[in-house]
Amino acid sequence: MITSPRFITALAIACLTGCGGTQHGVDPTSQPHDLHAPSDSVRTPDPDLDPPPRKHLLAIDWKALKLDTDADALAVWKQIAPTGDDWERKLDEVPGDLPVAHALAVAMLHEGNFVCTTPPVACSKAPPDVPAPADTATLADPCLRRLLAMWSFDQLDAKDLPKLRDSLRTIAAIPPPESQLVASALKALPETDVDGRFELLAIAWKAGQRELVNGLTGGLDEAHLTDAVLKLHVDGALEVLSAEAHRPVYMKAVADEQLVPAARISAINELAAATDKLAPDLHAVLVAATKQKDCAVAAAAARALEIHGDPAFVPKRGASAKPDAMLRSLCILASYESLQRADEVSLFASFLPPRGLELARVVYDPYNEVDTDGDGDPHTERTTDLIDRDLAVLPEIDDLIVALRHCTGVTCTSDDHQFKFTFKSQGAGLVLWKLEVVDRPPCKP
Repeated sequence: MITSPRFITALAIACLTGCGGTQHGVDPTSQPHDLHAPSDSVRTPDPDLDPPPRKHLLAIDWKALKLDTDADALAVWKQIAPTGDDWERKLDEVPGDLPVAHALAVAMLHEGNFVCTTPPVACSKAPPDVPAPADTATLADPCLRRLLAMWSFDQLDAKDLPKLRDSLRTIAAIPPPESQLVASALKALPETDVDGRFELLAIAWKAGQRELVNGLTGGLDEAHLTDAVLKLHVDGALEVLSAEAHRPVYMKAVADEQLVPAARISAINELAAATDKLAPDLHAVLVAATKQKDCAVAAAAARALEIHGDPAFVPKRGASAKPDAMLRSLCILASYESLQRADEVSLFASFLPPRGLELARVVYDPYNEVDTDGDGDPHTERTTDLIDRDLAVLPEIDDLIVALRHCTGVTCTSDDHQFKFTFKSQGAGLVLWKLEVVDRPPCKP
């Protein structure tokens, strides 16, 4: 069949039109879309990028205030009326470029009443924390006032301090658990005012702020450090000094029973370690220390003497027939044996009879419900053993050292154990016949 060129052309046009199809859903009357036209949807503002205008809590004309006296400043404090909920936001509105903040700070620190207390937590050995003020707390609440006082310290400058000496002394005398506010007071005076700082440290030390004061003694000069050791009995000051450069201070520290035992033991060790042969004055100080009330200090002195060739003061069973004297010897022995090397022979055997030590233990188990030993208490289980004299060791030695500081008669108590000693006469003195170690039940609030 012969097809004409005109037919072929018409057929091609028809095919092309069919492939393109018809555009459905397009309104021929609609206008072209404008890419730059605003969207109909409203964009939610980002609070971080577009924060809303801050609403002021205070309607005070700061520039018009006249704060010539504390009374004027306290009247403004009443206008501010801070609470436990809003005090930070309100104080953020106090202008820092005007003398208002200084006047408010001085008046607040002068007025005082910053001791915020809380009852101790039952069964807790840790000191209680200073509580946060309630949201409804007002200017009359000491727990809120202590926070306002700390804000006040940040507003002060050097010209304000001469007016605040008495206030600083009062704050320094606040006992634990307060520490932040006391620290602010102790650091308020410039480092160049060494006498003023020492006075505040002495007040705080007397109030029981030992950890805080120990941490701040490093800023004192040598003369005040010496006074801190010898007059205030501050162990942290002794640590700043050295046994080599301040030997007389260290010698006096050994005999100072108002210093904590750890400081006196450290002084003994440093003085003894500085020489191969003990000088007569140091030997006399150590001999005297073996008679000190604290057993750990006495044991450290005896150990230092033994290491330097004088074993006369090593703890041993005495000839006394009094249980108190025997307990004293055992107390020193326990601390002494904690200083011995693992390869050294225990001295405990000399305190025991030839038959050995009768060791009774009472273990407490709060979950046990069966009275296995017939003592009427299902939570306790008693065992008794006879320990060979040469194999006997002081039981629970770390806890025993603590308990031997707290004895009533022949019973010594720590938080975890009760140790009951039974002595019997043998020869010229007493021997430890029986030792009973009793677990103390956990504290119940």
